[in-house]
Amino acid sequence: MPSTQPSSHRQSVSDQATAWFARLHADDVTAAEQEQFKNWYRESQEHAKAYDKMRLLWQQLEAPGKRVHARLAAEQPAPARQPLSGKQPYARRAIALSALVLAVLLSYRLPVHYQNWQSDYYTAPGKQLTVVLDDGSRLTLNTDTALAVNLSDKQRRIELLRGEAFFQVSPDKNRPFIVSNGVANARAVGTAFSVKKTDDDMRVIVSEGTVEVSAGKADAPALVHVNQQVDCQQGRVGPVMASDILETLAWRRGQLIFKRQPLSRVIKEVNRYRSGQIVLINPKLRERIVSGVFDTADPGAVVDGIKTTLKVSSVNLPNQLVLLY
Repeated sequence: MPSTQPSSHRQSVSDQATAWFARLHADDVTAAEQEQFKNWYRESQEHAKAYDKMRLLWQQLEAPGKRVHARLAAEQPAPARQPLSGKQPYARRAIALSALVLAVLLSYRLPVHYQNWQSDYYTAPGKQLTVVLDDGSRLTLNTDTALAVNLSDKQRRIELLRGEAFFQVSPDKNRPFIVSNGVANARAVGTAFSVKKTDDDMRVIVSEGTVEVSAGKADAPALVHVNQQVDCQQGRVGPVMASDILETLAWRRGQLIFKRQPLSRVIKEVNRYRSGQIVLINPKLRERIVSGVFDTADPGAVVDGIKTTLKVSSVNLPNQLVLLY
């Protein structure tokens, strides 16, 4: 694994086993990591049992996908096709639904466990965490966030692995405070600002002082002042824009505020606060417009509000998976 090894007080053995499983199935796993896994696996019976349990769970979840593949292969067009019985369409829908559940759950959770392993601090969906660093700076991690901290004599560097965090930086002119998502950097000395990572993109919102935002060497750094924000997308720094702090940082007060946002964007944001996922299976719903103020402690109320306002239907599945159609 990377130099940041799992810490027992931050991560359970079950989570460590899941993180190892995710890493070993990655395309870029190295021989050194495979050797480290063997050492971890042999370290205790608890480790071995946790990993074997994870491997068995994967095999059980993988079975529906294999059945779908076999069914599709058997259903290639033939010269003559018999009419479908009433049970056959139902069976197909059930198999397809199993494959959907498998894809959503596994594609979403496995990378999360690996990021938690790499981090110094992380939060679960729906949770927040405030940390005071050795230099006096305060970090508030929003829901489903992971970050790594590196304090040195020359700089204070935060690697935002996923999610969103608010930084209240203790002044130190000799050690700039840098938050990076791996592509772009937000540099400050003494200020307060938030950084949100979405895939390889980053949004910086400043509520106090000034933050210098840069990405690569092609663009000049952008200076972002109080009540302003900037987006970094595809390795480029966008224009600095005005920001409604009460709305964009409402999560610090336990709120989500949406003003005429497409449903697809609302669902994507709400999913960050849920341990399960909401999935739009009707593409016609994606651009429906939603406005409202929601409590981050009750993300289920968003589903109820959407169903009532937009008159859509839903199906509740295990592991808090909700299908909207």
